[in-house]
Amino acid sequence: KGHTPIFGKPEVTKEQMINFIRRANPAPKTTVPLEELVDLYWEEAGHEGVRPDLALTQALIETGFFRFGGDVLPAQNNFAGIGSTGGGNRGAYFETARIGVRAHIQHILAYSTTRKPLRPIVDPRYHIVRSMPQYFAQCPTWESLNGKWAIPGHGYGERIVKLFASIKGSR
Repeated sequence: KGHTPIFGKPEVTKEQMINFIRRANPAPKTTVPLEELVDLYWEEAGHEGVRPDLALTQALIETGFFRFGGDVLPAQNNFAGIGSTGGGNRGAYFETARIGVRAHIQHILAYSTTRKPLRPIVDPRYHIVRSMPQYFAQCPTWESLNGKWAIPGHGYGERIVKLFASIKGSR
């Protein structure tokens, strides 16, 4: 299994994240500058106690390093594919990058804890996850998101953790 906790302090700096992302994609398709987006992850995740470095790593997997290219468009500020189920279903739209990041963090909270978010709920699927006992508060680690966040999701959490290990090893 794996034991990488959802909650905790970051293990890399914002600068390491920015440099890693820029090496992988020099032109991220985001509605705000990359530095601002990274700051938003640190603020929003940090406020809720979620590891911002790993939440942002999950966003990299979900958006293809902010290339998008799937069903979700950059203008949606949807960094976690919330509500996008494939086949052209674009999923949720968020007015600003901050609200999109907040929704991502709240979505993580729905899977990882019984505690409600500290800020008003903006994730349109938060209550859906809460109403499903097989998903709600069942994922204390990134690895435990397998088959829950992404279905079938084999190795989904490990992909996040493996990519994070590459970020950690970078400068």
